[in-house]
This record gives sequence, C-alpha cells and structure tokens, in this order.
Amino acid sequence: MFFSRQKTNQCGLHAIQNVLKTAKVTETDIHNACQDIKDKTGDIISNHESFGGNWSVHAVLQTLVGHGYTVEPGVSSKQEREWTGTPISELLQDETFRGMIIHQPTNRHFTCLRPEKEGDDTRLYYVDSQSDGPRRISPKLASRRCLAGAYSWEPFIIRGPEMERIELPEEISLKVCEERPSKRTKRPAEEFMQAWYALKRNSPEPSTSTIYKQQEEPQKSANPLVVSGVVSHEDDDT
Repeated sequence: MFFSRQKTNQCGLHAIQNVLKTAKVTETDIHNACQDIKDKTGDIISNHESFGGNWSVHAVLQTLVGHGYTVEPGVSSKQEREWTGTPISELLQDETFRGMIIHQPTNRHFTCLRPEKEGDDTRLYYVDSQSDGPRRISPKLASRRCLAGAYSWEPFIIRGPEMERIELPEEISLKVCEERPSKRTKRPAEEFMQAWYALKRNSPEPSTSTIYKQQEEPQKSANPLVVSGVVSHEDDDT
C-alpha cells in the first residue's frame, strides 16, 4: 500500500502524494502553484511557501487543480459546522473520487482520506505522513471528526483521473548501517600481526642470574634523608 512518510516538514506534499498514491507530484509542482497564485492574484509567494517546506491551503489545492483535479469543500462553517459536500458513502461509489485533503489548522498539518479497493468493496483509509502508515477508518467516524470542534478537520474532496503510479525511492536500511564494523574493534593488518609475533619470538628471555640480582638488590627509597645518608635504610619507615 502506497505511503509517503514525512521526514522533515512538507506535510502538504506528503498529503498530495498519499491521496493520489504516487510520488509524481514534487515540491517543484507546489512552488509553481505558488508562482501561479502570485501571477493571478498579486499575492507574494512568501505568503504561501516557506523555506522550511510549509505551504498554505491555497498552494496545496492549487497544485491539485494544476494537475487537472477538481476540488470541493466538504464542510461549511459559516454558522455551525455542517457537511455540505457529497456524502462519503456516495463518494466511495464514484470512480473519479481520489480522496480528500484534510487540513488541520489547530496543529498546522495536512493529512488525507483515500479509498482503497478490497475485493469487491471500497474502504476508506486515513493517511497521516507522521504515522506508521494508512489506517482504515469508517465513513461515519471520518465525518464526525470533520464536524467536531475538537478535531476541526477541513476536508477538500478531490476528483479526477488516476495519476501515473511512481514509487518513492527506497530508504537506506538502519539495520545495515548498524551492522557496519566499528573502527575501534578493527583488527590490524595481517602483515603487522605477523611482524609483531616474529619480534616477540626473537626477543631474548632474561637470564636466571639477572633475575636473582634484581631480587637481591635492596629497593631504593624515595626518602630524601636516606638518599643523602642522614638516615639508613634500616631506620627508614617509609
């Protein structure tokens, strides 16, 4: 199942990719949409795009419109929140229904809802790029979260043709990186080890007389009075 996982910001881009189930749409497309907004309205680009990868609702939706999709608000909130779009149960029977972009203004985040074929049935899935993957959700619960003030999901219904499926580039496995040998435990080169063993075998062993001489010699004292001859070794208690 297609899933675009968020690594930095860019939740608007990941929501588009997840709702269309393709990586064909890129951040360049959203930037071009921001430029299009500026050309048509005179509104400056910085109102719709940041250097960190945050985009306005207008920029995200304009990107979809620029790719030939229609966008319909699902909820009206003029007085109290009510569902004004096509009911989700009917959308799931519509072959042109691609899903819904969900804007969550309270935490400035974009997610999506999308249909998935399961045998003869079509199920609804909620996809958050910050989660572990798509999660199945009932149409009733999805509608309730769009209407509840605690969630205040702002849904935008997307219709249009199925876009060409382009998979995301594979991620580097963390397991592979963890299995790389550490430099601290790396064994020296074989040539070095052979030379070291040869040197060790050729080193002369100390003679018996040398060992006895070392044992018979009295240990030198660190006491300066003994060194100068004021106190003898026998009187030194240090």
